[in-house]
Amino acid sequence: MPSKSKKQHKFMAAVANNPEFASEAGVPQSVGREYMKADEGRFAGGGLMKEVPEDKKSSLGKLPEPVRNKMGFMAEGGNVKGMKKCPRDGIAQRGLTRA
Repeated sequence: MPSKSKKQHKFMAAVANNPEFASEAGVPQSVGREYMKADEGRFAGGGLMKEVPEDKKSSLGKLPEPVRNKMGFMAEGGNVKGMKKCPRDGIAQRGLTRA
């Protein structure tokens, strides 16, 4: 049986990997392992986005933007807006350095 939420997935992962936690929670480790096996790949945590294949570059522009965004391809990128470059690091700004 796969987990219903990310919270349940994390709980079952803790049960499957920690016998002390499993006994404290009152859930057998075998149940946690069963959930982990059912969740395999489901809560993978993302990873790197795919590059757009050369053969699809021309056709992706024809799709609506929400559809393109859900496909998981990288965007072109650009400059970060609203960030100022700080001349000093955080410790130097707070005066915690010695000369």
